[in-house]
Parts: sequence; C-alpha cells; structure tokens
Amino acid sequence: MNRPNLFFYSVILCATLFTSSCKKEDKQNKEREELEQLYNQIKDIAESSTCGQNQELKHIAVGAKACGGPTSYLVYSTSINVTEFETLVLQYNEKQKNYNNKWGAISDCTIVGPPKSIVCENGKPKIITNLK
Repeated sequence: MNRPNLFFYSVILCATLFTSSCKKEDKQNKEREELEQLYNQIKDIAESSTCGQNQELKHIAVGAKACGGPTSYLVYSTSINVTEFETLVLQYNEKQKNYNNKWGAISDCTIVGPPKSIVCENGKPKIITNLK
C-alpha cells in the first residue's frame, strides 16, 4: 500500500471511530437527561403533597446506585395520586438500574437508609434527621 492510501485509510478509520464515540456519548447524555427529567417530575410531585389531619405521611426509595440500594428517599403524603407516583418511582428506579448496567456507571457504596421520622411541618411532609 502506498503512503497516500495509508494516510487516507488512517484518516477514515479515525473519523469513523471518533463519530462512533460521539454517537455513543450523545446517546448516553440523552438517556441521562431523560433520567433527570423523570427524577424532577417525581420530586415535583412529592413536593406538591400536603399534609394535615387526614393524610398519611410516607417515604419511598428513589434511584438505584450502581453497587446496589437506593440513591435517596423522598417523603410525601397521601394527598397526591399515590399509585401514579409510586409507579413513576418504580419506572425511574428500573431505568436508572438499566442505565448503570448499560453504561458501566459507578457510585459510592454508602448505604442510604430510610428516614427515621417524618413530620408535617407547615403543611408539608418533612424528614427529621436529628433525632435525640
């Protein structure tokens, strides 16, 4: 093979690898953005819940760490459509688990436990972190 052809094929090979890499990165970024949008939707619903005398206060594990377990917990009350909310959270958890597996994500392996206590403060569910 003469030098001009070798150079030409080298350039084509590099361009193909670069384009392939960019497409993979674009797809990963798109999936990450979709996860963020779904998480924001879930968080907005949880934060829209109110509490008073007739609503039960609840918590739910959200997300999936690469090494297992949830990334966090959200608190909410039964003033929202609980079935719809919990379904969205399950979908998000599964999508994040699939994303982690597909893209080889890593995370800390800190265990995130459920809230010890939830109270109604100013009409909103709130996690109490410093129990005495």
